[in-house]
Amino acid sequence: MTSPRERAQQQLALRQQQQALVRDLLPVLDALDRAESHWRSLSEPTSQAPAVVQGSWPRWQHWWRRWWPRSQRSSTPAAIAPPGSPQALTQGAGEGIGLIRAQLLEALEAHGLEPIETLGQPLDPLSMQALGQRQARPGETPGQVVEEALRGYRWQGKLLREAQVLVAGP
Repeated sequence: MTSPRERAQQQLALRQQQQALVRDLLPVLDALDRAESHWRSLSEPTSQAPAVVQGSWPRWQHWWRRWWPRSQRSSTPAAIAPPGSPQALTQGAGEGIGLIRAQLLEALEAHGLEPIETLGQPLDPLSMQALGQRQARPGETPGQVVEEALRGYRWQGKLLREAQVLVAGP
């Protein structure tokens, strides 16, 4: 049988181990954020048709040349890419990374991790670190967070990592 003091020490040690694990997983979450935004930027339609690689399957090249102009006339904001096209592959990669990121974040949130909402909020020096200022654009007020360089997190109500942000200046 353990004394109340020993149980409290065990609980404190367990909490410190959990916090260390969550802190070690934050760079993984950051890398998934960057990867998702990178793949999403690649999957956005561009105004130029991608170059067709020489030596590819001729039937595919013919299909691609016929399809590309039609995709540019699409009335939907994000045209659905045909299976096997480069755009479909990048869309799939971006969505897959986004799902993995969401699953990891959901698991961490179940154990007390909370992302700090910063965009559009006034600078909070207790949970945010201002990296610099940017000229305020129409609709932005000085001191308002306009860009997030690194997301901040709280764990079980305590600040785990400050958000690194850019603030609208005068």
